[in-house]
Amino acid sequence: CKFINGKAFKPEDWEKKESGGLPIIRIQNLNNEKAEFNYTSRIVEEKYYVNNGDLLFSWSGSRGTSFGAHIWKKDKGVLNQHIFRVEFLSKCIKEYLYIALNRAVGEIEENLHGGVGLVHITKGNLEEIQIPLPPIEVQREIVAEIEGYQKIIDGARQVVDHWKPDVQGYLDEELKNFHTE
Repeated sequence: CKFINGKAFKPEDWEKKESGGLPIIRIQNLNNEKAEFNYTSRIVEEKYYVNNGDLLFSWSGSRGTSFGAHIWKKDKGVLNQHIFRVEFLSKCIKEYLYIALNRAVGEIEENLHGGVGLVHITKGNLEEIQIPLPPIEVQREIVAEIEGYQKIIDGARQVVDHWKPDVQGYLDEELKNFHTE
């Protein structure tokens, strides 16, 4: 893999959306759909541009949220510092590499520098991670199986998020039954 670090934008490079510039992709934009963007009209080197579907890796961030691999699911933007754009060989599919990198994140978080909530990894340490590279067809099978499990997890999470127990109604019914006996 090749890890391309984002650009260090200065506050004077920041603009409002109305400027017509591109969004600056910051760490908070990777894991929070509602996080606001800064924008820039500044022309930057081609390596800093990110397109929908690009694989990114936040090398500095919060444990369990922003630190790790992300697939960019928005329109074109420019990459801010502390995030790598990941270029990879044709022997690997993006979704497999995303899963493999995030699998390694747990171990990375246990062994790296940072405070209680923040961790970071150097480019050199990231490049030393060994990722098994099975044939493309096996990678696709692994991704399909994990995505199937993820759909089940997401469905269960929706049930939990939308479940609103009617404890008071239950108690009222039980008290009513108790008094009629």
